[in-house]
Amino acid sequence: MGSKRPSFGDGASPGKILIGRLAKDTTIGTLVNYFTKYGDLTDLVILKDRQTGRMRGFGFITYADPSVADTVIAETHVINGKQVSYFFFVF
Repeated sequence: MGSKRPSFGDGASPGKILIGRLAKDTTIGTLVNYFTKYGDLTDLVILKDRQTGRMRGFGFITYADPSVADTVIAETHVINGKQVSYFFFVF
């Protein structure tokens, strides 16, 4: 089955997903434990406010196998009691 993601020129990172609506107590370890059950991650970042250091409620994960990202977004995910949203980003 083909990917649902659009392709955008050079420098693209297929398999990169924005994970939104994260609970404030979500950690990198929580996300690693949760999302590695789908496949190997090559990158994971939780964004924080530069001034306060507080989590901004979203982050990015990137899978080594881009087709895994299709599987992940096809499912509903609840992490730390909160349903997250996700979108493909190709940079």
